Amino acid sequence: MPALFRREAVVARRDAWLGEVQLVQPLSARIVVIATMIFLAAGALFAVTGSYTRRVHASGVMMPSAGLITITTPAAGVVSGTAVSEGQKVAAGQLLFVVDRDANSAGAPTRRQVIAALTEQKAALQRERSIRQSMAAAQKQSLSTQLATLTTQHDHLAAQLKNDDTTLPVMRAAMERLAGASAQHLVPDSVYQNQVFAFTELLGQHAQFQQASLTVEGKMADVRSQLGTFDDNLAKELSQTDRAISQLDQQIAEAQASRAIEVLAPSAGTLTAVRAHPGQAVAQGAPLVTLLSGDASLQADLFVDSASIGFIRDNAPVFLRYAAFPFQRFGLYEGRVKEVTRAPVQSESSLSDRAQAATARARSQQPGQYRVVVAPQLPYAVAYGAHRPLQVGMEVEADIALDSRRLYQWLLDPLYRARASFGVVTRPEAVDDSGAFDALYRARANFKAASGATASVGP
Repeated sequence: MPALFRREAVVARRDAWLGEVQLVQPLSARIVVIATMIFLAAGALFAVTGSYTRRVHASGVMMPSAGLITITTPAAGVVSGTAVSEGQKVAAGQLLFVVDRDANSAGAPTRRQVIAALTEQKAALQRERSIRQSMAAAQKQSLSTQLATLTTQHDHLAAQLKNDDTTLPVMRAAMERLAGASAQHLVPDSVYQNQVFAFTELLGQHAQFQQASLTVEGKMADVRSQLGTFDDNLAKELSQTDRAISQLDQQIAEAQASRAIEVLAPSAGTLTAVRAHPGQAVAQGAPLVTLLSGDASLQADLFVDSASIGFIRDNAPVFLRYAAFPFQRFGLYEGRVKEVTRAPVQSESSLSDRAQAATARARSQQPGQYRVVVAPQLPYAVAYGAHRPLQVGMEVEADIALDSRRLYQWLLDPLYRARASFGVVTRPEAVDDSGAFDALYRARANFKAASGATASVGP
């Protein structure tokens, strides 16, 4: 008889009593999968949210912001005196060195003899001036006395002349009367002759008195003139003497300047790198000492190549490592970019010898180095719990931050570059970078359009 159930159903129910098949996985595989997914998610999150800053390594030296002043000698000679020491603080105009330029002759140094002779001449002129001043008062008093005497003489002569003016008319009248009487033979001729002689004698004395009065008046005028111009003449003579003394002073100063040169501090600051000592011969332009400005702060002068200068910006963070304080023991120090030169630095003539050597080592790798000025956050380094001030010329290495981007941007950067390069190559403008071909094509099209519009216009 036919079967109640299909054969496939019977076969399927035959093995049902064994139960359903279940796939059992070990616990370790689950943990690995979950951990892998977590790590992948964390990596993706880190790539999206995390960032990386590209830095460039640079080296240089510590320099003052105002620079170093290298004091040199203006002429060759021998250092005869010095008042400087390493680390000494000086004021502006303070004497630093004395450079002796005197040459020895047979008797003594030549310029010393010239200075001694000029000094003696100056002393003689000063003594002459002093004597002239002391004599001036006596001479003026003598002129005043002489004027007083002449005035007295003139008064006496004036009185005598006045008396003669009174006597002469009387004697003339008497002489005329005697002349009439003598003509009438009333008196003897001898009496008339005596009267004539007396009148003539009195007339001659009167003329002498007048001459003497004129002479005294002339002398009085001369003395008055001398008294009136006495002070001016004295001042003129003293001025001539002073002028001669000034000329001698100038000659002495020139001789002393040619004999010895005083080197003064151009500004206040601290002396360092003393190179000259007493008795040492120096050539013209030879450096004597280096002056560090007193109010200047230290900065790091770093040098980078042209491959990194395009990304360095002002106020960029910098990590400094001082050679005197190894960062493995004393750590890193922060700073900020203060200045970036936009042209290669060829020489550092204002640096000291030690700083020049360190700079040469920093720039010996590649030519065309650019200077980057970094202001350190701290003017000292912390070593063994103490603040150690930074020194001029101290070698320093630094890591300067260039640009900061997300990690996924750094990972996809090659793709961005490939896309940009592909776009540059495939653009039509790439055939002619100047765009001359496109401009010519547009100009021809515009010309054709304008020609067509003009041709369509007519009666």
